[in-house]
Amino acid sequence: MVNFKRVFQDVTLEIDDLLLLESFQIAYLPGWVPEREFAVVLAGRPEIARFLRVRCPEVAGFIDSLLQKHAGPGNAEDVAACGDAVVWTIADLLVYNKCPEVYDRLPFHGWDFSEITSIVPLAGKIVIDGGAGTGRVALEAAETAASVFAVEPVSRLRQFMRDKAKQKGLSNLYVVDGYLHALPFPDSFADVLITSHALGWKLEQELAEFERVVRSPGFIIHCPGTAVRGEQDDHKALIAAPWSYEFSEYEEADGRKRKYWKRV
Repeated sequence: MVNFKRVFQDVTLEIDDLLLLESFQIAYLPGWVPEREFAVVLAGRPEIARFLRVRCPEVAGFIDSLLQKHAGPGNAEDVAACGDAVVWTIADLLVYNKCPEVYDRLPFHGWDFSEITSIVPLAGKIVIDGGAGTGRVALEAAETAASVFAVEPVSRLRQFMRDKAKQKGLSNLYVVDGYLHALPFPDSFADVLITSHALGWKLEQELAEFERVVRSPGFIIHCPGTAVRGEQDDHKALIAAPWSYEFSEYEEADGRKRKYWKRV
């Protein structure tokens, strides 16, 4: 497990930050958050339980089962301690929404963009940055591409990208809501699609969408796509038929990574 308190040393997270979560993020909570601690928080802060149910109805059954399975609300100290355990388990989700500038400063964003342009120059191309985050790829691609469409489901991150694009005077960067497995573009829309640290929530659906929206001849690039010492199932799926990506390794701030690419 990532030690988020070490990664986000300058961030303060509170139980109320759970109210920042978007519906698709709430859907990730079952099987991720520590259940007893989460139940204590929900029992002690029923307004948060109500918010989560309304914002993402599909987790209502999960919430109800936790409240039935575990004891009722603890005292204020217990609720606070359990809240701390919960928010730091999902700290990356909360940081996206609360302070994207902190996420944007993390060292792993510092990889060399030539890892992409050595595969295909972006000048004059229509580019999609899927799962764009704080816009590291989209903003750099927009320096040379004809137009860049940054797809990002977190509303706070979308605004962060728009603000940065405005500061840089980039008028060819379009920030849109969407998911990798359901991209908001017609068939054969783009010349190049790039993901970075975003691949794999619904891998097979995502890969099919990428091939749908990239015209031939075009390129799909995942940089990085997987960590060399992890995510072996994703690696095997990417290099095998029917996807058949090429790949190579390179060094990033937090270890060796793989990038993948294919010509459509």
